[in-house]
Amino acid sequence: MLNRRLIHPVGMEYRILLVLAAWGFALLSNAQAAGQQPATKPQKEDIWQVIYISGQRIGYSHTLIETVEVNGKPLVHTMFVSNMALKRFNKPMVVQQSLKTEETLEGELVRYVFETANPPAATISAAGVVEGTTLKISQTVDGKVVENKVTIRPGVKSPNYHERALRANPMKPGETRSFEAFMPEFNAVATIKLQAGEMIDTSIPGGKSRKLLRVRMTQSVIPGVIMTAFMDDAGESVKVSTEMLGLEMQSVLVTKDEALKAVTVPELDLAVGTLVKVKPIPNAHGTKRMRYRVTTSGTKVDSVIATGETQAVKMLKDDVAEVTVTALPLPETAQVRPVAAEYLASTQYLQITDAKVKELADKAVGDATNPAEIARRMERFVYEKLSKKDLSTAMASAAEVARTMGGDCTEHAVLLAAMLRAKGIPSRCAVGFVYVEKLSAFGGHMWTEANLDGHWIPLDATLGKGGIGAAHLKLLDTSLKDEATSAIGCFAPLMVARLQIEVLD
Repeated sequence: MLNRRLIHPVGMEYRILLVLAAWGFALLSNAQAAGQQPATKPQKEDIWQVIYISGQRIGYSHTLIETVEVNGKPLVHTMFVSNMALKRFNKPMVVQQSLKTEETLEGELVRYVFETANPPAATISAAGVVEGTTLKISQTVDGKVVENKVTIRPGVKSPNYHERALRANPMKPGETRSFEAFMPEFNAVATIKLQAGEMIDTSIPGGKSRKLLRVRMTQSVIPGVIMTAFMDDAGESVKVSTEMLGLEMQSVLVTKDEALKAVTVPELDLAVGTLVKVKPIPNAHGTKRMRYRVTTSGTKVDSVIATGETQAVKMLKDDVAEVTVTALPLPETAQVRPVAAEYLASTQYLQITDAKVKELADKAVGDATNPAEIARRMERFVYEKLSKKDLSTAMASAAEVARTMGGDCTEHAVLLAAMLRAKGIPSRCAVGFVYVEKLSAFGGHMWTEANLDGHWIPLDATLGKGGIGAAHLKLLDTSLKDEATSAIGCFAPLMVARLQIEVLD
């Protein structure tokens, strides 16, 4: 396990796994996508799958579909559940997700409940109900509920509609379909496209090869992620596959008894297996400037690498670029200038009015009055006081971290961001890659940025060095506002990164 002084990457592979489990395998767990012949009579379906990563079994999923009468109207209830046992830097962890939906026979969303359980962190949930063209959403983080509304067009499908539609109307080779569905893990409506290829001989883990129809699926929220379903003549998905940072993740249709067989923690360590190896970088986090050659797979580099004061991207090809990272040091003194209100607001993940968060902010600041010195002290305080290095947590809120004082770099980042806002300093979180010295590799990471003198100054409470050097590659930043994509969903761009990184100088 990583020691106290070694960077604890964000668990990019772990957050990506959550996103995939939430939308990908639920979406195509039975490949029921966009058929136009809805079920017209009560039915009940029970679907079980085994989930693999790089050939190693990590868990199962279960989908239960039932048509019932509600106030004299037929509605379809669907329950999707996934259970996964994982290992990250030799630390076992358990992830459970569930998505309950209610929809019309035509597939239009009526209501949903989406939950992610990742002990010991508190369960994160979201519930929504459609009233006319309004979707009312209640999100619960750390036991606190925040409500908001979004407009939803007539005809938008339930995220579980696809569990049944293709059985009524299986796809044919060469056929293309598209539709819109609400994705609760992203708080957004996605356009989903399916393109059927040819019937091919398909290997099935734990079974014989079968001739199946290959169907390629993409969706607009994460356009660079491609999932492939292999379907039989009845429109049933026998296998679903996608690439996750060089690792193949699969879901395979099985019997209930097979799905519920005990799962041991896999030998594959997701965190180690998804690191991007590079040549050793001496004094990496003390550097002022570094130049990298970054190569992506199937995605334009400038669509996944952020540009700004600290990063410049020079495109060489669509999938190759030189990225120059320049350190933006934390100044000795600075002032706070006006910024958008979202960078000072209290949110579900950055609870700046929480008593414990405010208490920690006061302790960290001491007698400091200048914003730059406050930021410096806070970064060091979180580095020193967040002593329980828990690598099994997906994403805890600042209030929860303030109570437990445990977590990995996501927890360092959100606690520091909340403490900064509690003292009137605008903040946001950055997501990307960081150089891990002892492993000579880049791993997924989250850190914090504070707005000082009108500049977004990077801070990394996992390192505690008073700012950062040029060994961080930034993909995006987020205010973690309540109306935005969910906290787990903000890691989605990492799914399409699949970077190769070469240090040039």
